[in-house]
Amino acid sequence: MTLSKLYLLCCFVTVWIVAATAHAADQGQGAYQKMLQQGQAGEHWYNVTLMGTKIGYMHTYLENAEYQGEKVKRNKVETVMSLKGFGMGMTIETTRLEYTGADLVPRYFLSTSNENGSKQVEGRIVGGVAYIKMTLNGETTESEVLVPSGTISEFMTGDALLAQKPIHVGDKKIVHSFLFDILKPVKTELEVLAEETLTYRGEEKQVYVVKQTTDMMGGITARVWLGGDGVTYRTEVPLMGLSMALTKTDRQTALGDIGEVDIVLRTRILPGGKRPIPAAERLVAEVRLTERSISEAVMSTAMQKLEVISEHAGKLSIQVPTIAAAHCPDLPIQDAESAFLGSSVYIQSGHPEIRAKTGEILEGEVNSWRAAEKLCRWVYTAITDKKLSGGYSSALTTLDSRSGDCTEHTVLFIALARSVGIPARICSGLIFSKDAFYYHFWPEVYVGSWVQMDPTLGQTLDDANHIQLGGSTLESDTLLEFAEGVFRTLNQLEIVVIE
Repeated sequence: MTLSKLYLLCCFVTVWIVAATAHAADQGQGAYQKMLQQGQAGEHWYNVTLMGTKIGYMHTYLENAEYQGEKVKRNKVETVMSLKGFGMGMTIETTRLEYTGADLVPRYFLSTSNENGSKQVEGRIVGGVAYIKMTLNGETTESEVLVPSGTISEFMTGDALLAQKPIHVGDKKIVHSFLFDILKPVKTELEVLAEETLTYRGEEKQVYVVKQTTDMMGGITARVWLGGDGVTYRTEVPLMGLSMALTKTDRQTALGDIGEVDIVLRTRILPGGKRPIPAAERLVAEVRLTERSISEAVMSTAMQKLEVISEHAGKLSIQVPTIAAAHCPDLPIQDAESAFLGSSVYIQSGHPEIRAKTGEILEGEVNSWRAAEKLCRWVYTAITDKKLSGGYSSALTTLDSRSGDCTEHTVLFIALARSVGIPARICSGLIFSKDAFYYHFWPEVYVGSWVQMDPTLGQTLDDANHIQLGGSTLESDTLLEFAEGVFRTLNQLEIVVIE
């Protein structure tokens, strides 16, 4: 029942295809230098469409510049798009700025967005290390990421291919590009599929059709229509039925009217077979993917078992466990699953305000299960404005605002639990509500064994209508990994309830 993961995925993919588009003005090095000499800007405008409906625009600008005395290229990309969820609208605005050296390695980058307030990521790459500073609603976290030799800017992946002259159908190139959204290098494969002719503003253009595959989330693939003049005219990402595209246009058209796409309603899964029972303790269903492996998309856990029938199909059995508080350890829980006790950008478990609130809620309770139940009930009642949100608010922001959807309930609960020594982590998947399965977030805690809870619904034990697709891992500073289950199943998963 959340827009957050779908928002994150769409926002990520929209900006990710910048990697295949934003460098367009520089693909033909000679043409670009000629433009600069003539005083023309390397500037382009694009319509952003989702499922065939325009939802916004992207503006790219490329120019020569200097950074700390070095001649570099300055890439600036602005993206604005509007989405709806259950009829509620929101506008997503992101700006990306990067200074890139002649070796195509980023020297400095800055990303800002209006994700649930304000988010800024600033970094520089020096000596094979990316030094990153992330600020979310005033709270700043710093980190370092190793960057292997040969890693290039995500804006410049096409340059690596087009540097090969002449270009032929079938040409391939593998590079490692540093991605803004996950803040680390990722392998990218480029392949020239064909040569075509397209019409742009009444003029025929000869273009190469290039497939760009990024090695994450099972492989995100884009198709790029790249002109011999170095300009990208179109970029498409199929996104498993939630197709997104950027199409080159003029400024007036890009800034023109947009349509409406209710992304939540367009991605819900209407089950076949029997109707799931509210608060069910058991669910058995047949699950099938039209593409990809079912075992890679649907998890097997202590609560959820997948029996694989074929590559694309399986039988799923979910059983709610019984928990006895007397068998659960006292707080703090030590030496077991301790990796899930730490703080991160979105889960500030060590913050004094989080610790103080946890102590106030527990009132001296030391049994880990009873403490987890208290925290779950408190989060359910404390978040009074249960609105659909865009992106992820942090635990600290949620504690202050008392608003948000399942993502905010989850990160706040996990921060509270970790602050007193209860290991906790994120689950990502589907929840049945009213008429369909919707994408959802919920937490699980370690109290001698891993137990799933749902503070969004006020369930101290998850019902069996939760289908886990991802999670149960240590979260990154971007939380993007929890959108992977969405990507693998979006408009592909069929569910037939047996019992």
